[in-house]
Amino acid sequence: MELNMSQAVINKLAGYDANEGSWLLDLDDGVGPYSKLGICSLDTSFRLLLVSDKEIPAPYTVSLSSAVGPIYIKDYTVNYFDQNPKLSLNERFQSIVLETESGVVDRNVELIDLRK
Repeated sequence: MELNMSQAVINKLAGYDANEGSWLLDLDDGVGPYSKLGICSLDTSFRLLLVSDKEIPAPYTVSLSSAVGPIYIKDYTVNYFDQNPKLSLNERFQSIVLETESGVVDRNVELIDLRK
């Protein structure tokens, strides 16, 4: 599977040296070592995380190809990525938007560098 990105998102991510870590597109649902609390609402909240781990922990077992290299997702979130997923940039707010052919999944994907 592939995660498409607008050129604006590629440019935004270019400021991070991903050779020193790995990209995760994390559904913040309380599952996994990077998701501490989860969201207690009906909202879908994704976060684009840059982590220092070279060995990706479970449940991030699915890899999406992208313009910035592999991006790992939780295995059970693949249904969010089966219809041509794309990250684009909302120019007005400089926020990252995750969308598919079905529509917008998350209007504000947080970008977080968790490397020490």
